[in-house]
Amino acid sequence: MLRLMIVDDEQIIREALSQMVDYESLGYELIATAKNGMEAYDIICDEYPDVVITDIRMPILNGLDLIERSMKTDSKISFILLSGYNDFEYAKQAMKYGVRFYLLKPTDKNELIDSLVSIRKERLQEESRRISQQQDLLKTLHIPLEQSFIMELLEHQDTFSGVFCKYQELLSLPENCLNACICSFVEEPYLKNFTSDIVKILGSEGLHMDFSILYVKNTAVLIFPASTLAIQERVKNSILKLHYPNQSVTFETEFIHMETSEKLFHFVIQKISRFERILLLSEKGESYEIRNHITAPWMISRLEDSITSAPDIVQATELLNSVFIDSMPPATARSLALGLFLQADLNQEKPPIDAACDFFRRLYSCDNVSEIRNLLSVVLVQKEHETGGHKSSSNIALLKTYIREHLDSENLSLKWLAENYLFVSVGYLSKQFVKEEGMRFSDYLNKERMEEAIRLMTFYHNDNIKQIARQVGFGSNPQYFSQVFKRYTGLPPTDYIEKLKNTKHKGE
Repeated sequence: MLRLMIVDDEQIIREALSQMVDYESLGYELIATAKNGMEAYDIICDEYPDVVITDIRMPILNGLDLIERSMKTDSKISFILLSGYNDFEYAKQAMKYGVRFYLLKPTDKNELIDSLVSIRKERLQEESRRISQQQDLLKTLHIPLEQSFIMELLEHQDTFSGVFCKYQELLSLPENCLNACICSFVEEPYLKNFTSDIVKILGSEGLHMDFSILYVKNTAVLIFPASTLAIQERVKNSILKLHYPNQSVTFETEFIHMETSEKLFHFVIQKISRFERILLLSEKGESYEIRNHITAPWMISRLEDSITSAPDIVQATELLNSVFIDSMPPATARSLALGLFLQADLNQEKPPIDAACDFFRRLYSCDNVSEIRNLLSVVLVQKEHETGGHKSSSNIALLKTYIREHLDSENLSLKWLAENYLFVSVGYLSKQFVKEEGMRFSDYLNKERMEEAIRLMTFYHNDNIKQIARQVGFGSNPQYFSQVFKRYTGLPPTDYIEKLKNTKHKGE
């Protein structure tokens, strides 16, 4: 809506003009009327109307003087001048200020409407040009903005929402409907070819990347909208078919979906924040490097928090392993380890000097990153979790982690996990599982699969039940999936999806 003001020294004319036209239907909001030029100017300085209908002759400040002063305040105001005199000199003066709408009194309704329609059309065209120019500018600055966005998110994860909101419009990031596709084992020499192939794969699905490819240590993160599981599966299959000369391993892919784009980027930032070197890859295959200062105090503090708050030793150790990779320079690893050790003692009034000196000696006698990692595993991870009262054994923790990461596999069984993953007897593992989890392994596995199925149904109402079944490990037997699902929820999958749709519609 354009904001409109009417100015005339005669009340009857002000009232007549206010009621002459249905301004709202033309896209205008009548915000004020004024009885003289000075009052009008005060309103202009406070309210900044888009359009002013004003008489040319008024006490205190006439129409031309009002225009001259107002132009210094806001040059974008459009004026419609009203006059009882067919005076060419007034018209010439008004034209100097860019006034193109000059109506004689008594005001003709149709002429006034034509003037307002013309102004609105021009404003819409100007706005369209402005938005187009703005978008062109943002496109030219897209990579620098993405670099700044990632660096600021890395450094200010405690104020993540504020940083995300600041960049969301600049980067044209939607509120939701985004997915992250994690591609593993992408070797750096083939990044340019990989990027080109990804653009072609997404293009064949009518998709585009909403963010440059993020790359860390043989892992590429693709961010784009994939509204159905069917699309995700086709993209996944196309990626898995890619192969480059001398490539040593086959790619692996994993799709991540969150309720909002902000939560999705939060997940992505957590995944890449452990790496010192991050690459941004544009659709043209251009590479831009971001250096993540891994030994910065804020990084050390966040890493220490993540390690100590991990639910078990397994996950804490995995986190440590993901940070202290073998390619990290030993000097960097020592600095980070030193900071982590000192960070862990911040809550103590007086750090134990003997223990600190012993740690320093052992740290600086380490010859490589692997030894440093092992030292921290003993000093930080095991000590923290031994005193933290974590009851879950490493076998069960590993088993549950494996299930979460391979829920789409039809071959998950306690026997296979015992013999091929944990290397223990299946009888021992079965008893241990029931003792610690209070349920049988099969019940636990079905519970995890059904909860994942419900989560997928919440996001993908329109997908075929077969797609859902395949995603949770029932690929060759959707009928069995339906039976298990009904037993778990009390409803067949189709009825459950319909219930979700109805609940969503009621909420809207």
